[in-house]
Amino acid sequence: MSSEGFRFSEHISELRRRLKVIFISFVVVLIIVVFFPANPVQQAENAGQYLNLQFLNNTVIAAFLHRVIADILPHGWTLIAASGIGEAMEIYFVASILITIVLCMPIIAYETYKFIDPALTKDERNLLYPFVASTSALFAVGVAFGYFVISKFLVIALAPFFTATGTSFLVDSGAFYYVIFLIIGATGASFTAPVFVYSLIRLRVLSPEFFSKNRVIIYFIVWVVTGLFLTPDGGPLLDLVIFVPIVLLIEAAVLLAKHNLGESPPAKQAGVGPKCAHCGAKLSQMNLFCPSCGRSVA
Repeated sequence: MSSEGFRFSEHISELRRRLKVIFISFVVVLIIVVFFPANPVQQAENAGQYLNLQFLNNTVIAAFLHRVIADILPHGWTLIAASGIGEAMEIYFVASILITIVLCMPIIAYETYKFIDPALTKDERNLLYPFVASTSALFAVGVAFGYFVISKFLVIALAPFFTATGTSFLVDSGAFYYVIFLIIGATGASFTAPVFVYSLIRLRVLSPEFFSKNRVIIYFIVWVVTGLFLTPDGGPLLDLVIFVPIVLLIEAAVLLAKHNLGESPPAKQAGVGPKCAHCGAKLSQMNLFCPSCGRSVA
């Protein structure tokens, strides 16, 4: 096997190891979330609840679902299990998965950045902890924005149509919760986009000019994505409510990255072939990884 192929297989093995850490962490946290009591003292005093599954009434997930009803479901609306007897169980576990993703976001961000760590210079490695902290913080802000703003706005916008059409306020619980979960998760993920934009510019994968020249195309794509996945049935006004913060965050990320980018690397001398930025070894135009140190040169 060639050195290039050997290095590539090493990177695949590293990716598999990072994904394994994320998966194991996710499963462990999911198990804890499913069973963790909202009131540990009460749970300990009545251990018999675990024999008949009554403990599910006192878990963090149950408290979260009750909070969703109290915060978002309008007065007079009633949730029904229209899809069958198993719908409530599905909702419980989907909510558990959503909470687990939120809690595991620092681990996901850390493992993602550590995967590309071998390809980074010493200065670029200093972005690791800001990247993890910023990704986790913006994801949390996006989740809160989706929950307290987008979800409530959606319900308020749809309520008059029930009255106008004489439709009873009986709502399928699965449809209701899944729309709320989709909005929360997708908004949280979309709010992390500026961190990746900033990192790609700082790592010189993309240039600030790329965003300047393609701003219309980029934001058209953002508008389409927010309309299709973040604001189901909310109309153009709700699309605008989520579109504007994302655009402002991306613009701030581009400006900040451009300010912190520093001087561009010196131009290559005529007649001198490419060299690895990490160890200085000579490279061919076909190299994806340095044959000497194994780091990415793409």
